[in-house]
Amino acid sequence: MQTIQPIQLENASEATKGLVVSASADSGLPSNMIKSMAQSPSVLEGYLQFSRALKGGKPDQEERVQIALAVAQANLCEYSLAYHTALARRLGLPHDHILASREGRAADTKVDAALKFARDLVLENGDCSPAELQHAGFSDGEIVEIVALIALNIFENYFNMVAKTELDVPKVGLRLKVA
Repeated sequence: MQTIQPIQLENASEATKGLVVSASADSGLPSNMIKSMAQSPSVLEGYLQFSRALKGGKPDQEERVQIALAVAQANLCEYSLAYHTALARRLGLPHDHILASREGRAADTKVDAALKFARDLVLENGDCSPAELQHAGFSDGEIVEIVALIALNIFENYFNMVAKTELDVPKVGLRLKVA
Protein backbone atom coordinates (compact mmCIF):
# COMPACT_ATOMS: atom_id res chain seq x y z
CA MET A 1 0.00 0.00 0.00
CA GLN A 2 1.24 3.46 -0.86
CA THR A 3 2.67 5.18 2.24
CA ILE A 4 2.77 8.77 0.92
CA GLN A 5 -0.55 9.41 -0.75
CA PRO A 6 -0.96 11.31 -4.01
CA ILE A 7 -2.54 14.71 -3.54
CA GLN A 8 -6.10 15.21 -4.63
CA LEU A 9 -5.87 17.96 -7.24
CA GLU A 10 -9.28 19.34 -6.35
CA ASN A 11 -7.99 20.03 -2.81
CA ALA A 12 -4.58 21.40 -3.83
CA SER A 13 -3.54 25.04 -3.87
CA GLU A 14 -3.41 26.79 -7.23
CA ALA A 15 0.41 26.86 -7.06
CA THR A 16 0.56 23.10 -6.43
CA LYS A 17 -1.97 22.41 -9.19
CA GLY A 18 0.21 24.47 -11.54
CA LEU A 19 3.29 22.44 -10.64
CA VAL A 20 1.48 19.14 -11.19
CA VAL A 21 -0.01 20.29 -14.49
CA SER A 22 3.34 21.54 -15.78
CA ALA A 23 5.05 18.31 -14.68
CA SER A 24 2.55 16.21 -16.59
CA ALA A 25 2.60 18.25 -19.81
CA ASP A 26 4.47 15.50 -21.71
CA SER A 27 2.25 12.56 -20.83
CA GLY A 28 -1.05 14.36 -20.43
CA LEU A 29 -1.64 12.77 -17.03
CA PRO A 30 0.18 13.45 -13.77
CA SER A 31 2.12 10.41 -12.61
CA ASN A 32 1.54 8.97 -9.17
CA MET A 33 5.12 9.94 -8.32
CA ILE A 34 4.48 13.60 -9.19
CA LYS A 35 1.15 13.70 -7.35
CA SER A 36 2.76 12.10 -4.28
CA MET A 37 5.81 14.36 -4.41
CA ALA A 38 3.36 17.30 -4.53
CA GLN A 39 2.66 16.67 -0.84
CA SER A 40 5.61 19.07 -0.54
CA PRO A 41 5.29 21.70 -3.27
CA SER A 42 8.82 22.95 -2.52
CA VAL A 43 10.28 19.47 -3.11
CA LEU A 44 8.27 19.03 -6.29
CA GLU A 45 9.35 22.44 -7.54
CA GLY A 46 13.02 21.67 -6.78
CA TYR A 47 12.76 18.28 -8.45
CA LEU A 48 11.17 19.80 -11.56
CA GLN A 49 13.74 22.61 -11.77
CA PHE A 50 16.63 20.15 -11.47
CA SER A 51 15.08 17.79 -14.00
CA ARG A 52 14.40 20.57 -16.50
CA ALA A 53 17.88 22.01 -16.11
CA LEU A 54 19.40 18.61 -16.94
CA LYS A 55 17.24 18.32 -20.07
CA GLY A 56 19.30 21.21 -21.44
CA GLY A 57 22.54 19.29 -20.93
CA LYS A 58 24.62 17.17 -23.27
CA PRO A 59 23.04 13.71 -22.76
CA ASP A 60 20.02 13.44 -25.03
CA GLN A 61 16.63 12.08 -23.91
CA GLU A 62 17.51 8.51 -24.89
CA GLU A 63 20.79 8.60 -22.95
CA ARG A 64 19.04 10.15 -19.93
CA VAL A 65 16.46 7.37 -19.86
CA GLN A 66 19.19 4.73 -20.24
CA ILE A 67 20.99 6.19 -17.21
CA ALA A 68 17.68 6.23 -15.32
CA LEU A 69 17.18 2.54 -16.13
CA ALA A 70 20.69 1.62 -14.94
CA VAL A 71 20.20 3.52 -11.68
CA ALA A 72 16.69 2.14 -11.06
CA GLN A 73 17.92 -1.40 -11.64
CA ALA A 74 20.87 -0.92 -9.31
CA ASN A 75 18.48 0.37 -6.64
CA LEU A 76 15.80 -2.23 -7.45
CA CYS A 77 13.15 0.49 -7.63
CA GLU A 78 10.02 -1.07 -9.10
CA TYR A 79 8.21 2.19 -9.88
CA SER A 80 11.18 3.88 -11.56
CA LEU A 81 12.00 0.77 -13.59
CA ALA A 82 8.43 0.56 -14.85
CA TYR A 83 8.16 4.30 -15.53
CA HIS A 84 11.48 4.62 -17.37
CA THR A 85 10.86 1.39 -19.31
CA ALA A 86 7.56 2.84 -20.53
CA LEU A 87 9.34 6.07 -21.46
CA ALA A 88 12.11 4.15 -23.27
CA ARG A 89 9.48 2.28 -25.26
CA ARG A 90 7.79 5.56 -26.22
CA LEU A 91 11.18 6.80 -27.42
CA GLY A 92 11.49 3.70 -29.61
CA LEU A 93 14.28 1.95 -27.69
CA PRO A 94 14.26 -1.73 -28.64
CA HIS A 95 13.57 -4.26 -25.87
CA ASP A 96 17.14 -5.58 -25.91
CA HIS A 97 18.52 -2.03 -25.48
CA ILE A 98 16.21 -1.48 -22.52
CA LEU A 99 17.43 -4.69 -20.86
CA ALA A 100 21.06 -3.85 -21.63
CA SER A 101 20.62 -0.38 -20.12
CA ARG A 102 19.23 -1.94 -16.96
CA GLU A 103 22.36 -4.11 -16.82
CA GLY A 104 24.54 -1.02 -17.22
CA ARG A 105 25.71 -1.68 -20.74
CA ALA A 106 25.14 -0.44 -24.29
CA ALA A 107 26.45 -1.20 -27.78
CA ASP A 108 27.65 2.39 -28.18
CA THR A 109 31.00 2.61 -26.34
CA LYS A 110 30.39 6.11 -25.01
CA VAL A 111 26.92 5.30 -23.67
CA ASP A 112 28.28 2.01 -22.33
CA ALA A 113 30.89 3.87 -20.28
CA ALA A 114 28.22 6.20 -18.87
CA LEU A 115 25.92 3.31 -17.91
CA LYS A 116 28.73 1.34 -16.25
CA PHE A 117 29.75 4.46 -14.35
CA ALA A 118 26.15 5.02 -13.20
CA ARG A 119 25.73 1.42 -12.09
CA ASP A 120 29.09 1.36 -10.31
CA LEU A 121 28.50 4.69 -8.58
CA VAL A 122 25.23 3.40 -7.14
CA LEU A 123 26.34 -0.13 -6.29
CA GLU A 124 29.76 0.77 -4.96
CA ASN A 125 28.45 3.74 -2.97
CA GLY A 126 30.46 6.32 -4.84
CA ASP A 127 33.68 4.35 -5.10
CA CYS A 128 34.36 4.72 -8.80
CA SER A 129 36.57 6.77 -11.08
CA PRO A 130 35.67 9.04 -13.98
CA ALA A 131 38.75 7.80 -15.87
CA GLU A 132 36.70 5.46 -18.07
CA LEU A 133 34.32 8.29 -18.90
CA GLN A 134 37.26 10.53 -19.83
CA HIS A 135 38.75 7.70 -21.90
CA ALA A 136 35.40 7.29 -23.70
CA GLY A 137 35.55 10.97 -24.69
CA PHE A 138 33.41 12.70 -22.09
CA SER A 139 34.42 16.23 -21.08
CA ASP A 140 34.54 17.24 -17.43
CA GLY A 141 31.27 19.14 -17.93
CA GLU A 142 29.58 16.05 -19.35
CA ILE A 143 30.83 13.98 -16.41
CA VAL A 144 29.31 16.53 -14.03
CA GLU A 145 26.00 16.20 -15.91
CA ILE A 146 26.12 12.40 -15.69
CA VAL A 147 26.69 12.59 -11.92
CA ALA A 148 23.76 15.03 -11.66
CA LEU A 149 21.51 12.66 -13.65
CA ILE A 150 22.49 9.80 -11.36
CA ALA A 151 21.71 11.93 -8.29
CA LEU A 152 18.31 12.97 -9.68
CA ASN A 153 17.43 9.35 -10.39
CA ILE A 154 18.61 8.18 -6.97
CA PHE A 155 16.25 10.76 -5.45
CA GLU A 156 13.40 9.45 -7.63
CA ASN A 157 14.20 5.87 -6.65
CA TYR A 158 14.42 6.57 -2.93
CA PHE A 159 11.27 8.67 -3.00
CA ASN A 160 9.33 5.92 -4.77
CA MET A 161 10.66 3.20 -2.49
CA VAL A 162 9.71 5.18 0.64
CA ALA A 163 6.33 6.26 -0.77
CA LYS A 164 5.70 2.78 -2.19
CA THR A 165 4.36 4.63 -5.20
CA GLU A 166 1.56 2.70 -6.86
CA LEU A 167 2.31 1.78 -10.47
CA ASP A 168 0.47 3.78 -13.11
CA VAL A 169 2.42 2.21 -15.97
CA PRO A 170 2.85 -1.48 -16.86
CA LYS A 171 4.89 -3.43 -14.33
CA VAL A 172 8.29 -4.83 -15.29
CA GLY A 173 10.17 -7.48 -13.36
CA LEU A 174 12.92 -6.40 -11.01
CA ARG A 175 15.04 -9.39 -11.98
CA LEU A 176 16.73 -9.38 -15.35
CA LYS A 177 17.46 -13.07 -15.69
CA VAL A 178 15.92 -16.25 -14.42
CA ALA A 179 18.27 -17.93 -11.95
